[in-house]
Amino acid sequence: MCTNLAYDPFYGRPLGLDYLCAAGLQARAYMAKSKITEEHLAKVVVRARQWAARNPYANETNQLMLGDVMYSPMLCDPIRTLHSYPVSDGAVGLLLASEERAKEFTDNPVWITGFGSCMDSYFMGDRDLASNFALRKAAECAYKMAGIKDSKKTVDLVELMDCYAYQQPMWLEGLGFSKDGMGGEFIDASGPAKYNVNLSGGHLAGTPLIIGGLYRAVEAVLQLKGQAGEHQAADVKCAVVQSTTGGAGQFHTVLVLER
Repeated sequence: MCTNLAYDPFYGRPLGLDYLCAAGLQARAYMAKSKITEEHLAKVVVRARQWAARNPYANETNQLMLGDVMYSPMLCDPIRTLHSYPVSDGAVGLLLASEERAKEFTDNPVWITGFGSCMDSYFMGDRDLASNFALRKAAECAYKMAGIKDSKKTVDLVELMDCYAYQQPMWLEGLGFSKDGMGGEFIDASGPAKYNVNLSGGHLAGTPLIIGGLYRAVEAVLQLKGQAGEHQAADVKCAVVQSTTGGAGQFHTVLVLER
């Protein structure tokens, strides 16, 4: 893959390291830490496809059973083919305006009340891949700006960038919705449903990779404006959007949107 070029020419590229391989290393570390099983990952994918069926913008809506996911071909251990985002294409547009000009374009604006970003070490050997370091820092900045003291009590909906199934519970830990190292129990307790996570279907339903963060923001805006159609959640007032790039979640951005 071309993402091999993202790594340094001495310690990374000669090993064949790319974003997929990095995700495999992170998945193994995180699954051991948070007691995530094959069945947990299958539940994440099956739920994503169920919600995608309600979203006209989702590119992959074929419904799956747990067994379909659990026994799909191995892509990069422990990531299976159906744990990974489907390759797809698409486009997205946003109109960003100052508070003074927003009312010129709409009577129902959505406000950006919090923003944060953080980059972890470039060299993967310097990182704890299961730590969520960059995401926790980004979320801390965004929540502080938005005046959010407890995301579990304030946020009504989450749109996050789950390119691989293990990332959904992992990023939810980093965003403060699940306790550290408790991702498996969080899935068993229907945590993603409780916090309205990726009602769009997310990346596992075929969101284009490169513009994935913008897709997440647009989906959150539709929810806040009550325009999400069949996948609309009830009474959404505050949404958190997360996106990431770089190997194994090296760089994270968190956005808080409110109406």
